Amino acid sequence: MSSLKERKEAFVSNLSGGEIWEINVVTSIALVGYFSSVVLSRYTLLFKKKEKWGLSSLLLDFLLNWIGLLLSITIYADYPLYLACGILIPTALLTVLYYSPSRSFNKTKQEKQLTERSYLPKKPFITAYRGGMLIITALAILGVDFKIFPRRFAKVETWGTSLMDLGVGSFVFSLGIVSARSVLLENFRAKSDSYFRKLKKSLSGTTTSLILASLRLIFVKNLDYQEHVSEYGVHWNFFLTLVLVGPLAISIEPLFKIAPRCTISIIISLTYEWFICKKEGFLNFLLLAPRTNLISANREGIFSLIGYFSIYLAGQSTGFYLLPSKPSKNNLFTPGAKNSIVSSEKWKPSIIQNLTTVTPIQGLITWFIVYFSLFNFVLANHDYNVSRRLANLPYVLWVCSYNTGFLVFYSIIDELINSSDASYDEKISISLESINSNGMILFLLSNISTGIVNLSINTLDASPGVSIAVLITYSSVIAIAGGILYHYKIFIKL
Repeated sequence: MSSLKERKEAFVSNLSGGEIWEINVVTSIALVGYFSSVVLSRYTLLFKKKEKWGLSSLLLDFLLNWIGLLLSITIYADYPLYLACGILIPTALLTVLYYSPSRSFNKTKQEKQLTERSYLPKKPFITAYRGGMLIITALAILGVDFKIFPRRFAKVETWGTSLMDLGVGSFVFSLGIVSARSVLLENFRAKSDSYFRKLKKSLSGTTTSLILASLRLIFVKNLDYQEHVSEYGVHWNFFLTLVLVGPLAISIEPLFKIAPRCTISIIISLTYEWFICKKEGFLNFLLLAPRTNLISANREGIFSLIGYFSIYLAGQSTGFYLLPSKPSKNNLFTPGAKNSIVSSEKWKPSIIQNLTTVTPIQGLITWFIVYFSLFNFVLANHDYNVSRRLANLPYVLWVCSYNTGFLVFYSIIDELINSSDASYDEKISISLESINSNGMILFLLSNISTGIVNLSINTLDASPGVSIAVLITYSSVIAIAGGILYHYKIFIKL
């Protein structure tokens, strides 16, 4: 008879995933939750000022942004549209019952001079996008150990698409968006550190994540915890991937003066794909080679880093037109400098500049069309399917098209419904802001909690009722921890 550890490893191994359309529909519950939060914030007092910290408002916030997503990947996995209606109908009723004419508590002040703060403001739809992604990631890393979580949502063995495969790529894409802020600030200040100073600063900033990667390795190897070796390798884990993508971007920074990051991202992914498809023995090594040394033992983590790095650069390029409050010349490809910001009607762009100088929505739609078209073309003419294990070209294009596509909807919700006069705090829910503010520490807490649950109970044989109870308790712990940190303005950057 197999041990429980062997059963758990088998439970997450040799899976083939599901359909992309279903992943899109299931994850759209995050959009539904954000839409509902924005509507209630705009047309009722439930999420305004002190009321948002009231018990009923906090519970409603938790139901919309945590429980909705939990149900979408468990009980309602086969009926996500019913779940969407189950969220939208009560939202409409609450809006009618608690309707209050929209009024501004904090009029947005128009600054005469553009400052760093007004140039790179916090945008509600970006917070909502990252918050929803972090929440569903936290839910999935524990949910996958229960039978109530459909196997088609768990990571595939080699070829195919799944919810969790998309999640890790989206995490890196969003990390790239956030990292664009430092590049934009540097350009805005027109003051740059030396290349080696930036590299040193980037490496020192990864120390904590490197410690986390090491601790995870130690715990997995010494606590008889189940592990899926073909996911990243014998010693590698996702924390290590997160550690390396930032310093890698700094290390090739001189290249960005020659070509934009988005172009380099595609070139890197195309080169890697050529090796996978054309280099004799390379694919065989990646999938079948015996694990005889450090490189072969961790080949999935080492070589998939190439694909994740491409995703990171694509995310960073997205941040250049997404984060600033004002567009800059050619921001569709490059980060703007202070003297290139389009702020007056005197600027008369050329045809090319007119096409490459975009608002956030224009940029997102443009790149979504590019990524989506390339993805479908490659998939139709490629010998191999999407592979998160290899982080191949189809995977990179899928992750980029998904994230730019969903960001279009987030930005439209923000543009059409959120009051332009309301302050940032009035526009965003506590659940989304709190997990966004302390993303890495809460991600670590979710990993630790997942380990504790797995070592405490037999998740494989848990009934549906017990499974949901454990997952709701787990969600509550993460949400409450995030809320407490946010309430006391404690922001831990790892």
